[in-house]
Amino acid sequence: MINDLFDNSCDIYHLAREEASPGYGLPPAPLYAYSEKPDLSGVPCHFGIKYRDTAVSQKEPANVYYARIKLALPVGTDIRLNDKIVDRGSGLEYTAQVPRDIRGNHITVFVKRTHEQEGL
Repeated sequence: MINDLFDNSCDIYHLAREEASPGYGLPPAPLYAYSEKPDLSGVPCHFGIKYRDTAVSQKEPANVYYARIKLALPVGTDIRLNDKIVDRGSGLEYTAQVPRDIRGNHITVFVKRTHEQEGL
């Protein structure tokens, strides 16, 4: 059963667009940000980590951990490109790539982790 695969839980934050004017009579420009509260909380999931898809780079002032991980979610989960996914167990943050529905059974999406959130 596919539900037995989901051994973790995560929070999902959708990227929201707002129009904000920088002032001085300039027209509004788009501003993208994540909300403080998750749009979906406690979603069952599974992080499929292959260590060949991970790397650690020596940078100043600290090491940077890069990873591309396959995330499995229940079918019907509202996951979108550039959503922020937070692993509730470790607190690590990931950015979602394009999600795929696998024959109506579950959803897979590759997620990218870097030292900070960045758009794809």
